[in-house]
Amino acid sequence: MATGFTAGLNRIALVVAFALFAALGVFWWRERTRHYEAPRWPDASLVQLVAPAAGAPAARWIVAVNPGCPHCVARLAELRRDGVARAAGAALGVLLVDVPARPDSLVVGEGLDAGVWWDSTGAWRSRWGHRVYGETLVFAPGGSLERVIAPTTAASPAAR
Repeated sequence: MATGFTAGLNRIALVVAFALFAALGVFWWRERTRHYEAPRWPDASLVQLVAPAAGAPAARWIVAVNPGCPHCVARLAELRRDGVARAAGAALGVLLVDVPARPDSLVVGEGLDAGVWWDSTGAWRSRWGHRVYGETLVFAPGGSLERVIAPTTAASPAAR
């Protein structure tokens, strides 16, 4: 009798594992086939917390930062320290993402030539399809997205 019970449990476990695997596959497929908007800068849904500096270059490097993420805060500090945006002829700015309540602009400090912006509607994630904290969105002077620099990639002006 115990053998039949064990065999039944094995069948149930196999069906549950297959169902979870199939659900994961459907979720992955839906995510990969969904059409997202191409990011433009500036986007009307973003809330400006700190204005861009007067005379700042029209090209912008915007870093997606969640203030609670030590990795993306460190990435922002690295980009500020190295000055690669300025060397590439662009202004460095911040887009605060996945922050439900209006944040204090000082969470990222001062001196960002492209300003500090808050993604109050979740455009970065839901409309643009981005998910990686610390990524740098490089916008051309006209506002179109040129490229995205991963947070683990060295951001040299030569790679531009």
